[in-house]
Amino acid sequence: MMKLFKYRSWVGIGFVLVMISCKSTKTNSVSSNTNLPDSYNVTQKFSMDSSANVALLQWESFFEDENLQKLILIALQNNQDNLKTLEKIRIARASFNVAKLGYLPEINAVAGASSRKFGEFTMDGVGNADSNLSPTVPDNKKIPDPYRDFIIGAEFNWEIDVWGKFKNQKRAAFARFMASEEMAKNVKTWLVSEVANAYFTLLGLEEQQRILDKNIELQEFAFNLTKDLKEAGRENQLALDQFEALLLNSKGLLIERERELRSAELYLNTLLGVYDFDYEKIPLEEVDLAGNVLEIGVPSQLLLYRPDIKASEMELVASNADINAARASFFPSINIFGMAGFNAFDFGKLFFNPASTIYQLGSGLAAPVFNRNQIKMAYEIANSSQRIAYLDYEQTVFKSYLEILDLINSIDQYHNQKDLKLTEVEVQKRSVENSNIMFSVGYANYLDVTNAQRRALESEIELVELKVKELQTKVKLYRALGGGWS
Repeated sequence: MMKLFKYRSWVGIGFVLVMISCKSTKTNSVSSNTNLPDSYNVTQKFSMDSSANVALLQWESFFEDENLQKLILIALQNNQDNLKTLEKIRIARASFNVAKLGYLPEINAVAGASSRKFGEFTMDGVGNADSNLSPTVPDNKKIPDPYRDFIIGAEFNWEIDVWGKFKNQKRAAFARFMASEEMAKNVKTWLVSEVANAYFTLLGLEEQQRILDKNIELQEFAFNLTKDLKEAGRENQLALDQFEALLLNSKGLLIERERELRSAELYLNTLLGVYDFDYEKIPLEEVDLAGNVLEIGVPSQLLLYRPDIKASEMELVASNADINAARASFFPSINIFGMAGFNAFDFGKLFFNPASTIYQLGSGLAAPVFNRNQIKMAYEIANSSQRIAYLDYEQTVFKSYLEILDLINSIDQYHNQKDLKLTEVEVQKRSVENSNIMFSVGYANYLDVTNAQRRALESEIELVELKVKELQTKVKLYRALGGGWS
């Protein structure tokens, strides 16, 4: 009867602990479903076939310029931002491995030796002396003074994952590990696109330098011609000053382009992660990415190919697991503990002696009572973190779709502007030739010539800038679709 009473008492205590711990907790569940439009609102020259998407192209196939490919390889090997993300992946992997061990019991080896002198007027001192005087205690079991204690063995403690706390912690750690890999891909796409855009900037600046050099030659010719005409009495000093001012302005622009070119090279150094590098470039007019960005697929493919969206999705999965793990903390924990080994006050009797064998095995039930508010606050934090993760995911998807539309619109408009600018450049070149001929025979004044030369130079530089912007926008579209990391 006494044993039955004790058993029922323990069951009653356990039931009370469970009831205290299992007070209802409000779970704020959210849905990660994000409905994207079925298609992009674009012109006919963009293909929206779900079976063909430029994001599936590796960057080596997208950028056919071998000089650019070499620069990208250098950046992937040396760029500090890229290398830091790889280290973050290692940290996330280690955290995941730690979380996996939560299932297993904690086992520790125990070994120790100590010596202690008990006071004669203490309970231990009197008890030891009395035990040694007992005739039933053999000599080899009498307690030494000072007392020596030798122990060797192992102890363990195992919290059984009844409520899934460790399972959800493992799930959260794995999701964050996957998110770290996606963020590494995201950094890689950024790095590839930045190197390409910096390379195209260099091509554009060098093209502008060639245009300025050519125009400076024409302006020097016009300046010298005006000087000869002034000496012949056919022009005045004002005309000569205007031609000289135009020439000096062009030389100033050339110096400005040299400064911008050096800054662009240093920025490329930063991306490559090296102090200096040798590289070759092709003319800007030989670069063409038009055929590679026509296949943009359908909006739903962004969820599959964009690393930042997939990273946000993994963070949402991790936050859901965090909530379940935090909720499990409200329930009582069940522990199994024990130890086994050898313990003796004589080192010679410590090993290979059945009389020195010790062991312990037990279990316990623990439930939060006074710290329940603390656990509740942690649970609220997990709920809020989940809502933030969902909003981050929703915002990332929303912005990515709008980003695609903006880039597609920009490519369209840059293409149209470039066509008009090409025609304008041809007209301006023709006007410069005509104004020079008419000026030399006296049918045009110096203002006609300077205006024609200035506007021709501006239109050529603007054309180069449009070409570079169009190329860079295509690269951004390739990255925005999720390409560049595979």
